[in-house]
Amino acid sequence: MNGGTCYEAVKGKGGPKNAETFAAEPLECRLFYFDGEDGITLTNPTYTVTQKVKGQWVEQEIPCSHVLGSEYIAENGGELAEGDTIQLYPFANTPNAGGVYKAWASTYDSVYDACNGNVDNGATGENCSGVFGFVPRFSKTDNFKVRLGDRDVPVTYDIALRSFHDKNLNCQYDPDYTNPANGDELIENWDFGVTDPFASRSIFRTTGSEALPITFSVLEQEMLAWSVDHFMWFASVNGVAPLNANFTHFTTFAELRNFAARHNDGALRLGFMSPLACDQGEGAAVISRDSGEQTDDGFTPTDFADPAQGKKGEDPDPVLVVAFGSIGIADISVCKVFDRNKNGMKDDGEGYILNWPVKLMVPLSVPLPDDINPQATPDLWTELVAIFGNDISGMYNRVISKSTGDNGCAVFRALVPNIRGDFAPYEVSESLSQAPGWGNTTADKVEFDVQSVLTYVNGLPVIDGEVVNRTDGNTGDTFVFHNSCDVLVNFDTKGYWHNKNGLSELDESDRTYVNSLAPYSSPSAYFGAGDEPFDGMFQGGAPVAAALVAIARYGKRGPGSLRSHSSLLTVMAMQKKTCIKSSSLSNC
Repeated sequence: MNGGTCYEAVKGKGGPKNAETFAAEPLECRLFYFDGEDGITLTNPTYTVTQKVKGQWVEQEIPCSHVLGSEYIAENGGELAEGDTIQLYPFANTPNAGGVYKAWASTYDSVYDACNGNVDNGATGENCSGVFGFVPRFSKTDNFKVRLGDRDVPVTYDIALRSFHDKNLNCQYDPDYTNPANGDELIENWDFGVTDPFASRSIFRTTGSEALPITFSVLEQEMLAWSVDHFMWFASVNGVAPLNANFTHFTTFAELRNFAARHNDGALRLGFMSPLACDQGEGAAVISRDSGEQTDDGFTPTDFADPAQGKKGEDPDPVLVVAFGSIGIADISVCKVFDRNKNGMKDDGEGYILNWPVKLMVPLSVPLPDDINPQATPDLWTELVAIFGNDISGMYNRVISKSTGDNGCAVFRALVPNIRGDFAPYEVSESLSQAPGWGNTTADKVEFDVQSVLTYVNGLPVIDGEVVNRTDGNTGDTFVFHNSCDVLVNFDTKGYWHNKNGLSELDESDRTYVNSLAPYSSPSAYFGAGDEPFDGMFQGGAPVAAALVAIARYGKRGPGSLRSHSSLLTVMAMQKKTCIKSSSLSNC
């Protein structure tokens, strides 16, 4: 025997072939307390392990698998035995011909010492002194056999788990066996949660083989309800650790079939088909976020198939297969740059523009409702807002409008591949009509497509949405609009702005700003009169009369001429004032 109570995922056709393929549960899950009379309690319902997920070390809480035997007896209407029991089932196939098993209980302190204190964070005791910390003088042990009845041929009720990359978003598995790159893909190392009839949840990781998938056994419990999930978005709602992070994908369908080496050869069962991107029954194309990450209230295996019986000496194939399909989604950033030199690039010293409206047009080739709001789709609206905040809930008539934030950018989340119907592209755009004087030095709209891509990072799958076919010729998921501000400046003379003609064109804020600049902030000898600041009065207090426009504006030099350095300062003041009104830019 490999040692320890065993329950975790086992790779191999039809389940475990021998004890060496079994993985022992952590020591934490095997720790129990006996009160000295007739009561036993399991100390830890879960254990915490730090492991690498998608290239990063994360801490995960995993449920322990065993229950007290009295719980099983009570829930099935039986009488409790005197004392209490601990469930040891299921058992690995023994490597000895006699089918003998050994069970033992050791004191915690003896195991702690044998393992040099390494009894936490998922440690199984395999590297401890003795066999899994078994110290005879501190242990109670017994040998026993498990009777399989009079059957010479093993009868199993194993269920296979498969995960698919549904990259064409049609809510079914479409492999291309002659050219696999063209068809849907099996996803290996994808995590599933399996919850047994007693609410104990275990994690199973898929293989990449149709013929040899990962399986779990429901033998002796096939008449009770089981549930399968791959919780991502709603892990916290269900009180479990999130699986298959980093949440760049949607579930498209979940289905139950007869097991077949080639998945589509199996008969489709309609017991819990709950697709998210398609309604296969009515042909609608609506993405929902309700139940597709889990088989809802579960399913009873005997409702769909009978146990399988293999040849003598070998395990039969599983009888059912649970499949989940997923597709990648994309996020994009849309930014606004103040392109001072109008070269269509962001150069050093050029900043971003805040609070500028941009919008995303979602085409009909994306299976989403046209109007996501509390009145039209209240349940969907609530679920989407819970995931994305107000990002996607603001879509109306397939347009999502946003404004650039403090960093000059806006983010649009959860863009589903546009691969249905007419394949029309997405479009992201900006508007210049609300700000006179502004122009764009790059295109004011860009069309693009989103496709789903499956990759592996450190052996773990990542399904992501990828932006492709951009009409601006760029690549990536960041879109930058470059804009410049063309300001019309009146190069009139100081004398014009000082008489009633010019003063009538200035408001109080203009006059205050100009009078704060030298040389207007104090009297000077200009024209020999010292008539600054601009207030409509001569130095002696007499009012300034209106001047002839032709003479006051142009003088002898003609329109557009600058008569002094002070006139240039006036031009700068007017330019700053105009930009502030147009764009709310403090650095214009």
